[in-house]
Amino acid sequence: MRLSSTASVCFAALLAAFAAQPAQAAGLRPVSAYSLDSLNNWSDAIAVCDVTRFLLTDPDLSADVISVKGVTLYAPLYIPPTTFFSKAMRETYINLRRTGAVNEQSVGQARIRYAQMMQDSYRHASSADKKFLLDQMDTCYRIAKRAGVKLNFINNQPD
Repeated sequence: MRLSSTASVCFAALLAAFAAQPAQAAGLRPVSAYSLDSLNNWSDAIAVCDVTRFLLTDPDLSADVISVKGVTLYAPLYIPPTTFFSKAMRETYINLRRTGAVNEQSVGQARIRYAQMMQDSYRHASSADKKFLLDQMDTCYRIAKRAGVKLNFINNQPD
């Protein structure tokens, strides 16, 4: 299968996965801005999925420095040196970059935009909001698999 065909198949899978998204959580505002079903491109989806994975570690966003998974992250955006917190999202990016569906600049800009928005909302998140993020991450992993990422699950988590 050619890479351009792979990108088309992945995009179709992304659209199908968006349709299966759970209802919006009340406290994460504005959820519609970063719910996977409202995004228009791969760069945004990869960025939202990566930030979602970070937030699922339940970070203390009032801290100046956070150490998670052996990586030191600094306020205000807690962006890792490699731009990706999630190994699965990094591999998704690499696979889609090969097809021309994303590039470093588009994903980097999306990562900054969504990190700020999602972290601001997360400060007021309820347990229902965190459940929304968990459900969204499940969709993110399905997207990664459709993009050709082989996920190795340890304790029900691939990252």
